[in-house]
Amino acid sequence: MIFLIVFLLLVLYLFFHFRAVIPGVRGTLFSAAIILLFVGGFFFRESFVGALVGAFSTVWLCEAALVFIIWDIVRFLHRIAYRKRFAPGWLLRGHRIAFALGLATTSVFFLIGVPLNLNYRIRDARIVSPAVEEPFTAVFFSDLHIDPLFSKQKLVRLGAELDRIAPDFLLFGGDLADVNDKALSEMGYDSLFRRLTQTAKVAAIGINGNHEAYAERSGSEPENWMRRNGMIVLDDSTICTSLACFTGRTDFQVARARAVERKSLKDLLPSDSAKLWILLDHQPKGIESEYRGRLPLLGLSGHTHNGQFFPATALIGFFWRLSDGLGTLDKVPWIVSSGIDSWGPPVRVGSRTDIWVIHLDPIR
Repeated sequence: MIFLIVFLLLVLYLFFHFRAVIPGVRGTLFSAAIILLFVGGFFFRESFVGALVGAFSTVWLCEAALVFIIWDIVRFLHRIAYRKRFAPGWLLRGHRIAFALGLATTSVFFLIGVPLNLNYRIRDARIVSPAVEEPFTAVFFSDLHIDPLFSKQKLVRLGAELDRIAPDFLLFGGDLADVNDKALSEMGYDSLFRRLTQTAKVAAIGINGNHEAYAERSGSEPENWMRRNGMIVLDDSTICTSLACFTGRTDFQVARARAVERKSLKDLLPSDSAKLWILLDHQPKGIESEYRGRLPLLGLSGHTHNGQFFPATALIGFFWRLSDGLGTLDKVPWIVSSGIDSWGPPVRVGSRTDIWVIHLDPIR
């Protein structure tokens, strides 16, 4: 809801500024056509053209808003300093320059950001604990966001990386796709996803994310799709293997969409209290404040994309205590992945896509 309100306010703000680029009725029609392009991209995002328009429009909306905010500040300072407004000719010229700068910045962001989004980096973490009985390796990735702009080559590369790493566990942090499960199968992702899950020597384990809530509302079944393709999906549940126990939380928005309460962490405790315990929760909100019991050895999340592209990358830290990397949340070591892909625009500026290779070792 907050996202929708902010989006509508930005659209309204840009409508009035785009309208000023061309005088008169033509300016209003020009601005309305651009706004309709913005909105149309979201409604038809499951088609390639719709996804492309939506992706470009999303970045343009953000960058144009930033440029026009700077222009408005310049106008405000000019009025204070000279006690008068810009002359109409200068005002028109300023709006046109701001419009051109927003468009140019967006184009540059795509030139720079698409390759950065495609070429994810591999990040390593090593956790040493007496709870680890024997060493093992887990690969954690999150936020696939498969849509018509997603590159299948990324999953081909990931499959090759997993063959090389040979992980004991493959862990997925939610947000599978922005198309429905039938479209995923029609686009040929069953075999690609199954190829990934088969690389796990012990188990491939996943959870849902907030985009699974959107998918379920539209009649899609992303969790069943993952299960059909070899992944154990934990939905407010816990499993134990010979090496570790894993708890997967239901995402906050999924719980809201289903009109249910998330189970408390105490109800999800592993039956084996001596076994190493890893927690997966799509949004890195940490441990609920009222919980006083045993803590997991490690928490894993995604969701934030570390802001994805500027200016959100400069603001993301104000919204999340831990928005990227290895840190601590509520006394638990926690890894937040920036995501192996991106929502909407396949663009990264100021952040990088990633996967994590986690080595768990006993104290020697």
